[in-house]
Amino acid sequence: MREIDQNVKGYKNLFRYLSYFKNYKGLIAGFWGLLICTGVLSFFSPLVLGKVISYMTVGGEGGGPDFHKAIVFAGIFAGLEVLGLLLYFARVPFFKNLENKVKRDVKLSVIRESFKINIGEFEKLGNGTFVTRLTSDIDSLGNTFKNISETIVNFMSKIGFIVFVFITNYWIGLFLVVFVLLRYFVYQIRIYYFAKMKPRVLKKNEDTNSMIGESVRSIKDIKTLGLSENVLGRIRNLQEDYMRADNKEWYVGTFLYTIANFVSVLCNFFFIFLCAVLIQKGQLDLAIFYSVYVYKGSVMEFAVHLGNLQDYFRDMEVSAARVFALAGDEQYTKEKYGNVELLDYKGNIEFKNVSFAYTKDEKVLNNVSFKIQANTHVAFVGESGCGKSTIVALICKLYDPDDGIILFDETNSMSLAQSFGKNISMINQYPYVFNLSIRENMQLVKPNVTDEEIYEVLKFANADHFVRELPQGLDSFLGEGGTRLSGGQKQRICIARALLKDAKVIIFDEATSSLDNISQQYIMDSVETIKHNKTIITIAHRLSTIENCDTIYFVDKGKIVDYGTHEQLLTRNKKYATLYKKQQKQAKEEK
Repeated sequence: MREIDQNVKGYKNLFRYLSYFKNYKGLIAGFWGLLICTGVLSFFSPLVLGKVISYMTVGGEGGGPDFHKAIVFAGIFAGLEVLGLLLYFARVPFFKNLENKVKRDVKLSVIRESFKINIGEFEKLGNGTFVTRLTSDIDSLGNTFKNISETIVNFMSKIGFIVFVFITNYWIGLFLVVFVLLRYFVYQIRIYYFAKMKPRVLKKNEDTNSMIGESVRSIKDIKTLGLSENVLGRIRNLQEDYMRADNKEWYVGTFLYTIANFVSVLCNFFFIFLCAVLIQKGQLDLAIFYSVYVYKGSVMEFAVHLGNLQDYFRDMEVSAARVFALAGDEQYTKEKYGNVELLDYKGNIEFKNVSFAYTKDEKVLNNVSFKIQANTHVAFVGESGCGKSTIVALICKLYDPDDGIILFDETNSMSLAQSFGKNISMINQYPYVFNLSIRENMQLVKPNVTDEEIYEVLKFANADHFVRELPQGLDSFLGEGGTRLSGGQKQRICIARALLKDAKVIIFDEATSSLDNISQQYIMDSVETIKHNKTIITIAHRLSTIENCDTIYFVDKGKIVDYGTHEQLLTRNKKYATLYKKQQKQAKEEK
């Protein structure tokens, strides 16, 4: 899988993220308005506090203290501080609403686009990568936007204060500017190293989360195969890789932070020394000194804020690049669709000289041609790995053929719009159910479905009896991946859910493999009752379940080597006959 170039240049992904804010101009205006008011207050607060200190010492008439004026200015200072708290409280709902609305819009937009990623690349992507980018990275974007907004306002207020100091006393103003430049230089070094290290830390964290996520989903296999220690070992190795990268980032950051603080200590000493000289010469007023001294720590962090802005923008661009890579065409190959809407699809399917390979070295299908007539029941059989499931994956447009063409009612599959997918419904060997109730799983297919319609498809899948016996019936939760159901029950629920889609083509890809013989035969008999207006395609291991198919295609090493009815293949195809007899013998022995 290609990795994202996280040492990004420019800010195109950042601007793409910011474009989602344009729908919420009112929230932005409220948030920024209150933020700017807070910045203005932060400018005046140290000046007022300087007056308090000045009047309490030597700022009164006759060179002595004036406690009355000191108390008045202390009251003003307290009022400014309270007003600042009220402004902070007032801007929180503006920001949180803005953050959550944008976060929602970005997630939905990226997920929608990521669903278009070619299934092969999607499988390589890993669910941990996907989840991390849609949670941690999007959360990081929201938090960083807030930090940038507050830093810009602080930055502006500090520029105003430095200008004020420059006008009041040239030497102190010049000192602050020199210090800011020196601190900024040190901070630039820190940013340079972080920019190199942070993408590596993020990637290591992503790999660890992906492995943990897969471990949770495969907990049954881990337990039954005794893989606990091996899986823990893999997680431990990944976590240690992450720890090494994260520790290195922190060590470098801490060292550079210490250097920056050392520079600050020196500058503080020289600042006090300079002010003492200026006061002694009568070139600096004590009130101004107190104001600057109280505020100097914040002013001297000017360079840090400037560096932080660069750091924040870079972090946002990195996170945005990772998120929007899921929605872009540069990083991952997207599924290809045309613009032809096949409004009245009959159900005919034709392969013409189709070849396909998952990798360049080995073809899975080689020059395959066949026709499936509408409203018939066909089956594909053959040994494991012969290409049966690949054929139905191509029919579902999960992949596109490397060579040849696939026709649906004489229309090339490559020219069909994405909406054509509503005409095909597939139940595979290992279907997935969501951690929702039975009713909610069905509503994903048909939001306005009634209980009667649900029980109708459940009956078709021979699942209505056990569902009615559940304490909560259709409101019973299934657990993640259907963990509260047996394998057969889960498969029957998934068959019912797929049938609820009411597609023109229904594909059973080993979909009844987990069922007992009685349930399997019940479902296949039910299938026969609907083939008069649907095209049914079955991939089956048990040949006894497809005896009534109109056409059976025998697949061997990526080619259609024979086809016909069950009786015709028994007569003329030795491999098919041998396989059928072997299964019949096994069935008798099991009985």
